[in-house]
Amino acid sequence: MKIAVMAGTPIDTNMGAVLLEKNGFSEGEIIRIPISENPVKQTIFQTSETEYKEKVINGHVDNIKKADCNVLFVYCNSLSGAVDFEKLEKKNNIKIVTPMQIYKEIAGKYKKIAVFAANAQGLAGIENAMFKGNSEINITGMTFLEIVKEIEKGTLPEVIAEKFHFGKLTEYLKNMENEAILLGCTHFPYIESEIRKKSDMEIINPSQEMLEKIKQKS
Repeated sequence: MKIAVMAGTPIDTNMGAVLLEKNGFSEGEIIRIPISENPVKQTIFQTSETEYKEKVINGHVDNIKKADCNVLFVYCNSLSGAVDFEKLEKKNNIKIVTPMQIYKEIAGKYKKIAVFAANAQGLAGIENAMFKGNSEINITGMTFLEIVKEIEKGTLPEVIAEKFHFGKLTEYLKNMENEAILLGCTHFPYIESEIRKKSDMEIINPSQEMLEKIKQKS
C-alpha cells in the first residue's frame, strides 16, 4: 500500500515519513509532498486565498492518485488548519488523515489546555477542532514560529529549551491551571523530551493516534 505524506516543508515531511517507517511502512511505499521550501514561505502559503490553496493541494492529490495511492497523511498542524481537508477528501474520493481529527476527539477529556502551535493559522485550526469536540474547553494558545526555524536549522533540543526558557514557560502554564500541553506542531516532538524535563504536566503528542487513523483507513 502506498501512502503520501504532505507537510509544510521538506523537514516536517521527512519527519512524517520517518514516523511511518518506524511503524512498518517501507521507503518505497511513501510519497513525500512538501508544499513549501521553508516555514516562512509555508506561512505565506497558508494565508493565501482559499481558491489558490485548494488548487495547489488538488494538484498534488491528482498526482498521488495517478501513483496508485489512496491515503494522504497530512503531517502538519498549521497546514491542516489552513486548508479544508474534509472538503477535499469528499471531492477527491481519497482517504485523508490530519491532526485536527485527533484534536476533536480528545477535546472532551480536558477543561483547560495549553496549545503550542507554529503560527496563528495552526492555532486557529486547533481551536476550531477542539471546540467542535468540547464547546466548554478553555485554551491557552501560543505560537512559536521561531522555534520551528531553530528546529529546521538543526539546533539541538537542549539549546532551544534554554533559548526559549522552557522552565519558566511551563511553570507559567501550570500556574494558569492548564491540565496539559498539546504539541500542536509536527515539528515539536523534536523538543518533547526537553519540555518533559522542565515540567510534570501531561504532554500530548498526537502522532500515535494519527497512526491508528491511518491503519483504520488503509
